[in-house]
Amino acid sequence: MTPLLRGKVALVTGASRGIGRGIALGLGEAGATVYVTGRTLTGRSAHMPFLSGSLEHTAQEVTELGGLGIAVQCDHTDDAQTRAVVDRIRQEHGRLDVLVNNVWGGYEGLHIWDERGEKWNAPFWEQPTSIWDDMFASGVRAHYVTSQCAAPLLIEARGLLVGISFFAATRHQDTEGIPYFLAKTATDRMALAMANHLHPHGVTSVSLYPGLVRTEGILRAPEGAFDLSNSESPQFIGRAVAALASDPNVFGRTGQVLVAAELGDRYGFTDTDGKRPRSLRSEWEG
Repeated sequence: MTPLLRGKVALVTGASRGIGRGIALGLGEAGATVYVTGRTLTGRSAHMPFLSGSLEHTAQEVTELGGLGIAVQCDHTDDAQTRAVVDRIRQEHGRLDVLVNNVWGGYEGLHIWDERGEKWNAPFWEQPTSIWDDMFASGVRAHYVTSQCAAPLLIEARGLLVGISFFAATRHQDTEGIPYFLAKTATDRMALAMANHLHPHGVTSVSLYPGLVRTEGILRAPEGAFDLSNSESPQFIGRAVAALASDPNVFGRTGQVLVAAELGDRYGFTDTDGKRPRSLRSEWEG
């Protein structure tokens, strides 16, 4: 990939594994300097030890792809730690061109794949309240606070603010968890509201949907649990973010909800296997 983002600085939260890691790699192959944050600096997560991935490994991969990866351990439920990350970026680079709010919580049960994992699709009265707490504290609130802290730097750069969401925000399915539906809906609405506030300053704010992503957790699922024929690598959505960040007319998209697969069609990028996944919009909104 042409290094169109050489000299640009990005922050990707929740990037030790999964979609966050893939976004960092997509920005790295475009030549960006990428700060990656999360709780797992090295080794395995204390919260999900059954999943591999660490910030140091992600940062190394970013650098190997042609960017510069910088790992910073940060628990984004701690506002002071979040502010410290942004302060460090200002001190070390004096700019921030792209912020991707990806960090999230509450997925632990989904990736266990045993009787505990069944709580993910249980009726709301059978689900632990901690799912709500994790998704809103580690997800929606963390996105809001990180955006608050980073907004002055983004304004200086007339940058790009991306919130990672999903089609679950568009309608509630019978077995979908209520906290997940509401948290993703809040993420979409927050992108619009922030676009309104940032519009006079030329900062683009969007919400971005992946499709079915072959994350470490999804790949642990029992055989047949998912149809992976139209799935995406984690890096595909990273290429979508890189394409947006490279578009001189991206401000025309501010306030919108975008789909990675549809951006692939628009900008002409493919997945790491050369394929172009199909958008799931019709399946969710049809």
